[in-house]
Amino acid sequence: MRYSRMKLAAGLLSLSTFTGVALAHHDLLFTVNVSPATVSAIADTTSHIESGTNLAVNNTVHLPPGHLVAHAADSTSPVSPPPLHGDVVGQVKSYGDLWNDGCGNYITSTSTVTWVEPIGTGAPAGTVAEMKIQGTPLPGLTITKRAFVVKSSGDAFQSGAHYDLTIPDMPDEFACSGSSSKNDMTTFGFARAAGVTTSRVVARNPATAGTHNVYVQYKDTSGALHEDAAIYTLK
Repeated sequence: MRYSRMKLAAGLLSLSTFTGVALAHHDLLFTVNVSPATVSAIADTTSHIESGTNLAVNNTVHLPPGHLVAHAADSTSPVSPPPLHGDVVGQVKSYGDLWNDGCGNYITSTSTVTWVEPIGTGAPAGTVAEMKIQGTPLPGLTITKRAFVVKSSGDAFQSGAHYDLTIPDMPDEFACSGSSSKNDMTTFGFARAAGVTTSRVVARNPATAGTHNVYVQYKDTSGALHEDAAIYTLK
């Protein structure tokens, strides 16, 4: 499910009204898709981000209130049963230009997202789960990054309690200077193990029908801050 620019503009207006400031969204396309798009469904969630020639050095997606994500601690997890260490809980499809094979050669690659327990040191405040993003975009080159599920009681993006998916260190250091990128990050509804879908739950849609706002924020290699909004609709 892709969203029209009219709906995206409505989301941008909503956020600028809430924060009282205009959004910096130059050189940025942000959309969100959930499947199935039904209330309370255990669903895959995909965020699509396109950056300009200054790539992201970090990235945070602010999910809407009611969009539930598993915790590493079974006792506090809002979805059950949560994933186990090593479960595959998502993937990242990337399109970009890496200096490792010479600049000017854009490639598409896929990284695997796995569940990590226990949560490692250096996690952001409020972290309730950790994931590892790892891929081999070129022979001999493996890129590994950390991602975190952070529980927030409310911030400038979402006024109510919600979850953030954050990657504090994006792999911009591998990209050619002046290149652009596209990324699709998907968190699965059900975790997978040994290529088989399990009954372990990663994420569940809100229980309320209608439109739900999702926000993204990242800082790029020039130091500029980017913020944008998207909408998904549930029946």
